[in-house]
Amino acid sequence: MNIQEAVKEAGKQKRGITRKSWGPNPIWMIPTNTTSCIVIMKNDKKIGVRWNPKSQDITATDWIVYG
Repeated sequence: MNIQEAVKEAGKQKRGITRKSWGPNPIWMIPTNTTSCIVIMKNDKKIGVRWNPKSQDITATDWIVYG
């Protein structure tokens, strides 16, 4: 799915998003409406906030709900 579809579905499920191409143990992100913008996770631990996507991330169609 595209990033917009993934964010909408993740919101319904109260989960995060990641890309399939990022492998079996990927970073994943939790979109928010807070000053954190997006919370970046790895191994169920917060590793950062505010993601700077590449253009291929925004146009990718391999986004999935995760976490």
